[in-house]
Amino acid sequence: MARVRKLIRLFLALSLTGAVATIMVARWITPVVSVRPGQRLVIATQAPPRPRGFLVDTPACRIPNLDPFDSSISKLIRLRSKILCYGKPSITYEDGNVLRINWTTVNSFYEGDFKYCKYQTITRGTNQTDFQFYYSKFGETFNKDIEISDEFIRIYCMSKSEGTINTNFHSLIIPKEAVDERCEKNMKHHVKVNKPKEIMNVLMIGVDSVSRLNFMRQMPLSRKYLLEDLEAIEMLGYTKVADNTFVNVVPMTTGKFVAELPWNETMSEKPFDGYNFIWKNFSNCGYRTLYAEDAPKIAIFTYLKEGFHIPPADHYNRVFSIAMEKHKSVWNHDHNCVGDRLETDIVLKYTEDFSKLYRDRPHFGFSFITRLSHDNVNDAGAADDPHFRYLQRIHKNGLLEKTILIYFSDHGNRYGEIRNTFVGKLEERLPFIFFVLPRWFKKKYPLLIENMKKNSHRLTTPFDVYETLKDILYFSGNVKPASLTDRGISLFSEVPRDRSCDTAAILPHWCMCLERQDVSVTSAAATNAARHILNQINEELFYYGHLCEVLELQEIKEAVLMSPNKRVLHFEESVNDVINRTVHYGNRTEAVLTFQLTFVTSPGGGLLEGTVNLDEISGRYTLAGDISRINRYGDQSKCIDNYYLKKYCYCKSAS
Repeated sequence: MARVRKLIRLFLALSLTGAVATIMVARWITPVVSVRPGQRLVIATQAPPRPRGFLVDTPACRIPNLDPFDSSISKLIRLRSKILCYGKPSITYEDGNVLRINWTTVNSFYEGDFKYCKYQTITRGTNQTDFQFYYSKFGETFNKDIEISDEFIRIYCMSKSEGTINTNFHSLIIPKEAVDERCEKNMKHHVKVNKPKEIMNVLMIGVDSVSRLNFMRQMPLSRKYLLEDLEAIEMLGYTKVADNTFVNVVPMTTGKFVAELPWNETMSEKPFDGYNFIWKNFSNCGYRTLYAEDAPKIAIFTYLKEGFHIPPADHYNRVFSIAMEKHKSVWNHDHNCVGDRLETDIVLKYTEDFSKLYRDRPHFGFSFITRLSHDNVNDAGAADDPHFRYLQRIHKNGLLEKTILIYFSDHGNRYGEIRNTFVGKLEERLPFIFFVLPRWFKKKYPLLIENMKKNSHRLTTPFDVYETLKDILYFSGNVKPASLTDRGISLFSEVPRDRSCDTAAILPHWCMCLERQDVSVTSAAATNAARHILNQINEELFYYGHLCEVLELQEIKEAVLMSPNKRVLHFEESVNDVINRTVHYGNRTEAVLTFQLTFVTSPGGGLLEGTVNLDEISGRYTLAGDISRINRYGDQSKCIDNYYLKKYCYCKSAS
């Protein structure tokens, strides 16, 4: 068994970048830090581990290439197998807009004891909200294949004695005449005005909370199929720009930070209809659109938010999802299965049917699947089989011939034991993302593909995905020069080698380009930094002082000094831009040192992680970016509804 595990790890090591991994001779420094009054930090080294080369190795950014089965986390890894749903076999199934009877199931499992089925439609009704749904009255009964004109239905199938033997839900992609008319009109205008050189479909499939490393561990079939059969291009330096799903999907689909929309927690009752998400751009240019999610209680735009009052896409499964969620009796296997079908399979089938119906008509689909991978870093393995089979089907059925597939995650797992390790902290910030492009497109536009392959080893972000989507929509086929001043850069253009976290709008808290050096958790620098973060939290909790306890520092678990690249600190001037270009370096410039702290608060045992900057000249600490809660708070904060502060508040009633 140990030999098999060793071979697996060796295979993964060799496939990290599609080539043999570089063995680095240089070692990381694991220092002990002491601070003397009026002096700089004094750093002494201890025996360091060896890295496995770098995913990104450019002048302004180095991201280490870590082993997904690193010894520091190997004992915490559990490889998850696929889920076998144990609900009663479905009597009906979708085939386009036809609902068919599975007579094999009727005769084998139900032994022929079947009389008829009946169904109800599921709609939003006239009350436009993402939080309500309505069932119609039952239609006529049927016991043979029938055409369906409704998108979402709940169905009951009866035995010969009129007893219910099977309850099921179906989501169908139904053609819409008004949509077709609008799209034809908008597409003519798009072609006339924007003159795109190619009309390409776009399909975005998101998997919640799966880092690149965990994708390698838990979803090897899907990864192998993407890289080998679909010849996908993987962005190895893809870095999140904010904490959770919502604040990373917004930059990906609008090109803006959430605050720039503008949106904040005081606007939790404002719908998102008025914001210009990328699917609106595609719709306005004549594309049919789809938006689909599972796990409706924690969906991107409805968790502690208002959602959409007007469906954001032509095909939107929200009402279906919440209706199915509320029908408790159909669920099994830890709420992952509806009858004999995985919820994940239901959403992927809905997305696949969208691609099938509009195979020859421009379309844009955005699907985000959460349930299987959200809660536990080791649970993502259950998603491998359904995603692998989905990728196989859309490939073999020719659904990618005119389609660019973007297969991605929002961030790595944000909780748990692995998350508390260095490997876990790194992978939380580095989600996976793959681009699958048709072979004809690669042959026709080799320079664009060459740039994408270069960008595979550059620092990239959700802002770049947004610019790439715009480039696809208004496709010219030309390479657009990129600048360091561009926050978002189309991945068809070459991302500059000098790109840093700062120029890419990645805050220090999320940046994995910085050189890391351990600091003594008892040092004055670490204590002062942690207290600064805690003071900031208590200031934010002040308004809720009658409900929440004042937090105190209980223990510092880890303190890390993240210093800027030495080339930046010693840079003096650059002479000439191209020919005889020369860079002069001088004495080290006084810098702002960045500390990342992991500490425990009292009461409540909150495990928090925050980042502060220390100005070496003034000695002043300032908060740099978000503060994360990296253990679960459960009901500790049930006394407040504030979306942002729930992760900090320890209710007085809980003590």
